[in-house]
Amino acid sequence: MKKLHPLTLILAALWLSTAAILLRPWPALGVVFVLSVVFRAALADWEPLLWLRQLLKLLPVLAAVVLIQVLFVKTGRPLWGQAWYAVHAGGLEGGVSVSLRLLILFWSAQVLLKLDYEDFDAAFQALRLPEELGFMVFYTIHVIPLATQQVRASLQLLRLRGISLRDLPLNARLELYRVISLAGLGEVLSRSEIQATALDLRGFRSSGKRSFLCKRGFDLSDALLGLLLAGLTLACFLLQR
Repeated sequence: MKKLHPLTLILAALWLSTAAILLRPWPALGVVFVLSVVFRAALADWEPLLWLRQLLKLLPVLAAVVLIQVLFVKTGRPLWGQAWYAVHAGGLEGGVSVSLRLLILFWSAQVLLKLDYEDFDAAFQALRLPEELGFMVFYTIHVIPLATQQVRASLQLLRLRGISLRDLPLNARLELYRVISLAGLGEVLSRSEIQATALDLRGFRSSGKRSFLCKRGFDLSDALLGLLLAGLTLACFLLQR
């Protein structure tokens, strides 16, 4: 999978995200979720412990989604309970579908985060798009992880100083979170300015034909994956009819 062209990887991730949004039946979403897991495993090293930790962090959100759907969607045949706490088939299927959509989007985003700037540059170069657009897309995708790392570093510094957030009053805790968030945002913006200056020093906006150390080309594996996505797209249209 690492031999694939970056444009093929980006298109595959976009296909998975689009399928997660457009498909309705939960069995079809389950198939797309399995494909996203296989795609991520083939792109990077198999890291079951990391995946398990990420899934455990998402479990409260997924459980809340399923609970809301079950409590407020009263369509389909009743499965359990009665009155306001009755569980219907429509609500349960809706909760499972939304959870699968979130997982597919998360897994697809993880695939894009594995790509570096050179990969995005090669992909946009293959499409004859401006290099500035490739940098903007790359940086936008990595803004949230950068901000998350900065917030985690700030919380780690607080723990090293012996400050326990659980022991603070609610108002003090909210104020501390506000300060940490603003500090993280300021650090991200400062890093953006440094990267923009570095790009200018490297002749990012220089005119003339660019030179590349290593050119990325398409091969048979890119064509096979493209045919697979085209076949899956056709199957999705047939299933939706």
